Amino acid sequence: MNESDRGRRILLGVGGIVVLVAGLIGLFVGENSAGASIDLLGVATLPVSPVTMALYGAVLATVALSALFAAVEFVSRLENRDRV
Repeated sequence: MNESDRGRRILLGVGGIVVLVAGLIGLFVGENSAGASIDLLGVATLPVSPVTMALYGAVLATVALSALFAAVEFVSRLENRDRV
């Protein structure tokens, strides 16, 4: 196992933990909210429940982390290409 594979595995592990924590926070938010539904930037309306808030938090964290990991991968490939 080389250094970059080890780094990827660590980042994926940390990303998985962040997604799980976002889901747990969503559960608490959904359980303690007083509203019946929320409007997502005029695109969609979600009913407020622990399950929907947990899913929303997990999906949002996954999308954000995927974008960050893709940017890091892109820059890493550019840096490696310039070294050769």
